[in-house]
Amino acid sequence: MDKYDYHFISIKFLTAILLALVFAFLLIYVFTPNRRGDYLVYNLEESNFQLEGDSFSDFKTISAAAKAEQQEFEKKLKARSFELMEEIKQSLLAVITANHLEKMNGLREARMLTLEAKKRELEQREDSLLQARRQELEAELSQKLQQLRQRVRDKYSDFNQQQIRDNYLKMINLNLKIEFVARSAAEKEKYQKQLQEVKSEQEALMAEKNSQLNEDISEQTSELIMEFNQQYAAYRDQIREEHQKIIAEQSAEIEKELAQARKEIKNSLAVSREEKRIQLEQLIAETKAYY
Repeated sequence: MDKYDYHFISIKFLTAILLALVFAFLLIYVFTPNRRGDYLVYNLEESNFQLEGDSFSDFKTISAAAKAEQQEFEKKLKARSFELMEEIKQSLLAVITANHLEKMNGLREARMLTLEAKKRELEQREDSLLQARRQELEAELSQKLQQLRQRVRDKYSDFNQQQIRDNYLKMINLNLKIEFVARSAAEKEKYQKQLQEVKSEQEALMAEKNSQLNEDISEQTSELIMEFNQQYAAYRDQIREEHQKIIAEQSAEIEKELAQARKEIKNSLAVSREEKRIQLEQLIAETKAYY
């Protein structure tokens, strides 16, 4: 039952009250029979008013019919008034029920708002903790990457190193021959060709060394990044598990509290309805006895 139902019950209740007051007014001040002495009675025998036999008989018939009609109307009016009283009783009992339901719903809504506030608090805590943990892991990762690069460079420092050194010496000698030894263009061209071959070989050796170095660095970097992600995910799961446990415990506590409150409100509702029912039925009985 929502708030619109409460408004509907209240309007119905007020309407029934007003109708009951109107009918009560009619019963008390309009249709209540007066004592015989309060009526002005004509003595047909003593008065000079004379009616013929048929006219007098018609007058008595009309009077009796009017009286019977009035009695029937009063009977129906009383019956309708008592029906309205019964409706008022049911409306009042419904209002009592609605008030207790509203109290229960209000209590539950308040507890749910408390639970939602706790969830938001834990979400903010999770964001803060994860941000701090990420910064910590990123600092560790950066340090490990620097150490990795240095370690791999040291590992490949001797890779083809002798051949690379020999090629450097060859290139120096060939440059000297081109500048100072070659006596002809053909001889100079020969030395330049040899120099180009040595340079190509040197580039191939350096490319192989760099390829091996970069491949090793890339492989170990991937392992470090995977380790970073695993550590971050494990910490995140740990935090969320803790928070879920907190929410579950608080939810269970709230449900327990609501169950107890529901039981108390149910008992209070039964007592209130019974007390009000007895009062209203007594009032209706007294009203019926009066009329």
